[in-house]
Amino acid sequence: MKQWAQYAPMNCLHKYHLVQAEIARVLSQWFEAEEFYEQAIQGARENEYIQEEALAYELAAKHYLVRGRQKIAQTYMKEAHYCYERWGATAKVKDLETRYPQLFSQSSNVVSTPVRTITGETISNTLHTALDLATVMKAAQAISSEIELERLLSSLMQILIENAGAQTGCLLLENAGEWMIEATCELIEGAQVCATQVLQSTPLANRLPESIVHYVIRTHKSVILNDANREGNFINDPYIQHHQTQSVFCLPLLNQSKLIGVLYLENQLATGAFTPERVSKGDATRTQLLNLLSTQAAIAIENAKLYSKLRASESQMTQFLEAIPVGIGIIDATGRPYYVNQRGIELMGKGVDPAATPEQISEIYQFYVTGTDQIYPSERLPIVRALSGERTRTDDIDIRQNNATIPSEAWGTPVFDEQGNVVYAIAAFQDITERKQAEKLLADYNQTLEQQITERTLLLLQEIEERQRVENALRQSEEQRRLTMDFTYIGSWNWNITENTVNWNDNHARLLGLVPGEVESSYQAWRDRVYPEDIHWVEQAITAALENHTDFEAEYRVIYPDNSIHWLVGRGRGIYNQAGQPVQMLGVILDISEQRNAALRERKRAEQASILEERNRMAREIHDTLAQSFTGILLQVGAATQVLADDPEATQVHLEMIEELARAGLAGARRSVSALRPQLLEEGNLESALHRIVAQMRATTDTALICKTQGIAYSLSTEVENNLLRIGQEALTNAIKYASAGEIRVELVYNETQCILRVKDDGRGFGVGSTPLSGGFGLLGMSERAEHIGAQLLIQSQPGQGTEIIVTINRV
Repeated sequence: MKQWAQYAPMNCLHKYHLVQAEIARVLSQWFEAEEFYEQAIQGARENEYIQEEALAYELAAKHYLVRGRQKIAQTYMKEAHYCYERWGATAKVKDLETRYPQLFSQSSNVVSTPVRTITGETISNTLHTALDLATVMKAAQAISSEIELERLLSSLMQILIENAGAQTGCLLLENAGEWMIEATCELIEGAQVCATQVLQSTPLANRLPESIVHYVIRTHKSVILNDANREGNFINDPYIQHHQTQSVFCLPLLNQSKLIGVLYLENQLATGAFTPERVSKGDATRTQLLNLLSTQAAIAIENAKLYSKLRASESQMTQFLEAIPVGIGIIDATGRPYYVNQRGIELMGKGVDPAATPEQISEIYQFYVTGTDQIYPSERLPIVRALSGERTRTDDIDIRQNNATIPSEAWGTPVFDEQGNVVYAIAAFQDITERKQAEKLLADYNQTLEQQITERTLLLLQEIEERQRVENALRQSEEQRRLTMDFTYIGSWNWNITENTVNWNDNHARLLGLVPGEVESSYQAWRDRVYPEDIHWVEQAITAALENHTDFEAEYRVIYPDNSIHWLVGRGRGIYNQAGQPVQMLGVILDISEQRNAALRERKRAEQASILEERNRMAREIHDTLAQSFTGILLQVGAATQVLADDPEATQVHLEMIEELARAGLAGARRSVSALRPQLLEEGNLESALHRIVAQMRATTDTALICKTQGIAYSLSTEVENNLLRIGQEALTNAIKYASAGEIRVELVYNETQCILRVKDDGRGFGVGSTPLSGGFGLLGMSERAEHIGAQLLIQSQPGQGTEIIVTINRV
């Protein structure tokens, strides 16, 4: 068939395109299938193969139905219905209406539709009138055959003027909420041709009778005037008075009751040019013809708009992809190449090879593992991994072409359809030769810089001199210098002290937790990110360095938008004028969170060893305290037993001493135990301990447990954190055991003046006033702990409405 298409394209090319469209559809190559459908429709129409045009429309409609695009499918199916109807395939027409009733309005099969005009007359479109059916079919075919909006409007206006008996006509379409004249046609006297203008977007003012047009837009009714200057409701319209207009016919173009456009026709040579009573002169036939064609014109205009939007979208997307300064490659759902932009062809030396399978992509396009002669494994390619839904990035691919090796960086991104299936995979890739050269030039510098960060013994002068050496080596390329800074993750800043302005690079913004370009560089923007407890002494260090003409160096914390804390080291050197006054300061910042965290972990291990030793010591103290107390109790019990029968007064003395010894032992045990910091607090702060307790309890109960923190956590005293944790643990345990709750929420709120612990459940609740603190639910213990640390305990509960326990303590 492909050979036939080459030898006789007018007979076979559209058939070949239709077969190709079906093949692409089966292979899930959606965009390619849609392009072939359009080519098949266009070819069949141009060569007057109406039956194959109908088939192409029908198959395209089915394709859009499967993809869930109901509106486009309806448009194509109506075109197929119309083509079959013109061909005379009545059975096929009925079959489409039966199989796809949702795509055809109920009025599509109505033969006779009355149109009511403003004069109250009814024009019947019954086929029993002397209507020129051949003219209708020819006009309808000409309208439906155009899919491009500009050509459609030009053809439509000529057909309507030729068949309406009008001198001039205008077609109005809605544009951005306003009705504009988008097509005009004027019959040139004696030449029997029409002069048309389309898509000029001309305003209505002073060009048409606005009152008639707005009436039709508002009511969706036609207006027919025999002599507009002397009769009807619009004789006072300025346009009619000025032009002495005679015959006027203005009708709406409707598609499924939706107003698509407005057609305005006028004849200034004769009155009653559009009046239905003048059947003998053929005017009724013209009027009926216009009403019959109006719906077809509305559908055609709607289709043309959709087609124009589709084409514009495809063209715009192609322009975007071609304008991108990186290579773009796309493969379809089967893994075969579908599209490569010009930059991609330049990098790979090759364009789309539709025969390539996913397993062959690396070999065909000569992808190698960086620095080796090993073909890059296809399953590791970002574009292939994107077919499984992954979003990946890699910079270990070399592209080889013409004995040259191009190191590249690539990103893979999946494209999903409406059902969530991957239909395409996109790879973006770029030449990183300059970056690799910059990395090689900076290798020694990076090693030196890391050593400087670790030991913190070298002066800022050495760093700046080293940086200047590298900048001199890269002075030939500003882009290389930028890449150097990006890939060493150094943030640089320049403070103009005289003008009080600050400039920094993108890495500086990233190290502060900002998005480059979204926040303007300024001293205040940096200050807002610094940890509140660090800002004062950092500013003091900067001031002292400038006053003493020394280098500035400080380690401080910054707070990211996600409330995470990062440690930075900042170094700077002042520049002074001849009078010794500072005029500028240059500096850098680096993220040393990893080094700090490593040091903290080492210190933590030492603290844990010390805590373990302290625990053992305190355990011995508890043992000695309790042993001494209970030994005294046993001795007193023995003495009391001996004198119990003989001397009641002595027995009472012994009992009092026993009680005193027991209380003393209990108090000593409590003091020792309260000094022990809970293991959970030793491993973190109050916030992390609460979250871990909730996580542990969540695994043992069906109740929904939710733990949240508001504000930035800060440290409280050991005794306060210990008692708050115990209160929270007791409240949570009691709620799980006794409340029969469906959900329990634990909230820890840090604000500037207070720390608030809140435990709330939606369980059975109880009457607070009727339940004494000693009556259970751990209320007495919680109350004692709160009182011990000077906190306020609030218990809110009602039977059947849940319980809320709130502990509030002031921040010291």
